[in-house]
Amino acid sequence: MTSPTSQSRVPKACDPCNRRKVRCNGQQRCQQCEHLDLLCTYTENRSLRSRKHSLRRGAVISKYKSANTKTTALTPLLSPPLAPTVAPQLPTSYFESLIPAYMTYVYPFSPLITDTEVRLSISKMNEREHAAFIYAFTAVTLDLTRSSQLTRSSTPPISNQITDLMRQSVETQQPLVIGFRPSILRATTSIFIQMCAMSLGHYDLGFFYLREAISMIQMLRINDKAVNAGLSTTERARRQRLYWQCFIHERFMSIVNFTPVTLPPHTQYPEEDTFVGAEIQQGWTQVIKTFCMLDASFISLWIGDRTQVTASWVERKHRELDDALWEVEVSALSELQQADLVITRQWMRTLLWQMAMSNCLLSSHASCPSLELEMPLRLSSQLRQFLTKISQNTIRMHGSSMISKLLEIVNTIADVVIHVPQATREETTSRIDDIVFMQGVVLSFHNLQVMPKDILLDKFRLIRGRFPHIEVAMQLAV
Repeated sequence: MTSPTSQSRVPKACDPCNRRKVRCNGQQRCQQCEHLDLLCTYTENRSLRSRKHSLRRGAVISKYKSANTKTTALTPLLSPPLAPTVAPQLPTSYFESLIPAYMTYVYPFSPLITDTEVRLSISKMNEREHAAFIYAFTAVTLDLTRSSQLTRSSTPPISNQITDLMRQSVETQQPLVIGFRPSILRATTSIFIQMCAMSLGHYDLGFFYLREAISMIQMLRINDKAVNAGLSTTERARRQRLYWQCFIHERFMSIVNFTPVTLPPHTQYPEEDTFVGAEIQQGWTQVIKTFCMLDASFISLWIGDRTQVTASWVERKHRELDDALWEVEVSALSELQQADLVITRQWMRTLLWQMAMSNCLLSSHASCPSLELEMPLRLSSQLRQFLTKISQNTIRMHGSSMISKLLEIVNTIADVVIHVPQATREETTSRIDDIVFMQGVVLSFHNLQVMPKDILLDKFRLIRGRFPHIEVAMQLAV
């Protein structure tokens, strides 16, 4: 019969228990370390177990407590130890392998934490803030590069991996307690969690973490010139980019989730930064200019009383969106940046048209294109011409924001095809052919949420049923 002592013996004790020669229950954070508030670690170094290298219990406790209390000047006075509550389950090499994809597909649109700084955080994952960032960095990189490409049969599903990484990030990061001081790294972590939450369809959670990042902006007083005057140009420019990042995300969320905005435009565009490539900086400035068009009046009318929308206001916003110089400047950017900017502009034109329609301002013979009934059909043709020139994989790298914009555009185009007065057979065939093309683009996103997909498929069925004599209509999904 096995003795009680042998039953309770564990195959390996943690390092502190080994050194102190006390019983260890072998758990991820053992009972002894939990009681004494020690950093509970396990290593394969046999010398740790030898009596020659053992230390007195009091000395070991003091050593580990001393290590756990060595923090930076910005660490909260009431904070718990820096070790993450969840130990990394993925090897360091895995995190490092994602850095090239991060720099190609994430950093150009979130130019805050460089590859060098990511590697530094990987090396410091025994500290809460760095570990939380790396989990969020991994989640957002997987979200933008893999979630839209893999089917639900993948094992395990990418969405599950992203959800687990988000959980690890949230559980690991420093609690917001008295004495908390924010950092750019912590704010970026909140932004990455927000992006992943939006991609998974958890808009309220995304709103929460975006507001958390915005709160840190206020605590850092990024919009205060006097406070930031003493910073280096590089650090000041990065803080400006952080401000604009939150501004852009807040404006986008206001449109898709009808939430109010709190951040006004920053007083200036980000200063030139030698650590950010010229192409990224140019593209980033174009994104800022584009989202500045969603000004206070636009947001107020979109989420508020649309009866206040006037024809003159629509014409003015149309002129802002119809800028020939903008097209020239954007054509010089990378394909990835062009996809984001062109589709965002078409999305904004669609929103403007919807606002005009909701106040009955549309006409078949309007002087302004944004006031014409068939304007979305022209957008459909223009967007198709652009999308045929670029790789379809390019648009998938923009994640949930791209899906939301394309869904808004395609839904509007489908409504117009269904409800506008019937045109000639040739015109109708052309319109439906554009719809079939856009259907292929949107349905190629494997992470498309069920509800918007069902709404779109219902409209495709209506078009197919209304135009059974148009051969191309039979290609629409049913």
